[in-house]
Amino acid sequence: MTAAENLSERMSDLQIEPTGTNDFGPCDCCGGQSRTVWGYVHGPAGAVAAYFVQWTVGHVDRHGAHFDVIIGKWGAGAERSDRCSISLEFRRTDNGPSFMVIDSGARPVASSDLVAKSLARDEVVGTPLAQIAFDIVDAVWLQDERIAEIVGND
Repeated sequence: MTAAENLSERMSDLQIEPTGTNDFGPCDCCGGQSRTVWGYVHGPAGAVAAYFVQWTVGHVDRHGAHFDVIIGKWGAGAERSDRCSISLEFRRTDNGPSFMVIDSGARPVASSDLVAKSLARDEVVGTPLAQIAFDIVDAVWLQDERIAEIVGND
């Protein structure tokens, strides 16, 4: 069984642990303040991912949002070489909310000390990692009240 398949088996019971938030700006194109929230995602066996969500406050319809996840081994004995990042872009469309995997190397998460490799879109789409990333984003979407503006619950 591959590491991705093993991780996928644990995705059914994910819980988030919000750990931080940061506001910064102004945004170069609209002058608004941007916000990043982050935390960890836990499965039955412990941490499975770290996540970061970034958007410009009051401008989700215009700019969308970014969801960056770091997946792999965590805890005792785990090293940054055990983890990679995957990034998704969120947009509101006429058909509802939409997520698309994008190249993670262009995102701030690529320079994190927590990750060894940032995956390109073509390294994720069509692989078991894509489902894992979407499962993690689903958990964050449903559980992290700090992203209510993005979800549309504000």
